[in-house]
Amino acid sequence: MPPKLSARALFWWGVGLVVAGVLGTLVLPQLVAQLGYSTGIAFVQSVVGLVSALVSVAHFLGAGLIAAAFTVRALSRDDNRYAGPAPYTPAKPSNEPPR
Repeated sequence: MPPKLSARALFWWGVGLVVAGVLGTLVLPQLVAQLGYSTGIAFVQSVVGLVSALVSVAHFLGAGLIAAAFTVRALSRDDNRYAGPAPYTPAKPSNEPPR
């Protein structure tokens, strides 16, 4: 059964998730500092816990999708592989070598 996404689509989705995870890691502490002063700290902690979990999942899922892209690409190249010599077919009576 062929994959639903091509190797190229898997790769770019993975890159996007890794970039989103990195940006989330960079932006999240500054966002928490700004929101902590203006709103209640309990609300910020609950939201930050969820966002932090999503950022962690984005890192791992993105890396997994990039690895899956290389795997799908390697497996899809099977069509042009060398399959070995043609199977043996016995000589036909009209095609026998001279004795």
